[in-house]
Amino acid sequence: MSNPRDYPDTIMSAETGRPLRRGVKRLTIDAGGVPFTYGQPGWWASLDDPADEDGQLVDEDNVIRAAARREARAKARHAVLSPLVIRAIREACGLSQKDAARVFGGGAKAFEKYESGEVGPSAAMTRLLLLAAKRPELFAKDSAVPMLSEADARLIRDTVRKSSVDRIYARLYEDG
Repeated sequence: MSNPRDYPDTIMSAETGRPLRRGVKRLTIDAGGVPFTYGQPGWWASLDDPADEDGQLVDEDNVIRAAARREARAKARHAVLSPLVIRAIREACGLSQKDAARVFGGGAKAFEKYESGEVGPSAAMTRLLLLAAKRPELFAKDSAVPMLSEADARLIRDTVRKSSVDRIYARLYEDG
């Protein structure tokens, strides 16, 4: 990880007076009995000794720490989509959290809650997000509703014919 804001490579620990070196330390956190290991940037007395916790973090480092906790909780819940994956899908569609709630549904604060790990998306929302990951252009804020191709129209007609609404649909659209 690059050194944010050109911080010094070494600082002194305010607690122990030991020198702390800027780097990424592998840390493991426990969420509901499930271990989650991640790389935590910061200044550390030892990058290799997991028992040596003497270190210092700044704002940019705490963003990683908070994200790791959210990801760990999602992993412990066996979530299909983690908070970071949901955010990545939303960003791939070019949407703010507020816009994503309008495009996908789920309420005004839905994506804030999904991305904070406060709640997980429903099974239906998960399927919709997986579709958005494959076809983000369909969900972009200013994207036009796509015109139906002949293949799409055929698929829709076949779907209706195979459904229980075929009898009603046929009477409404006898010429179709």
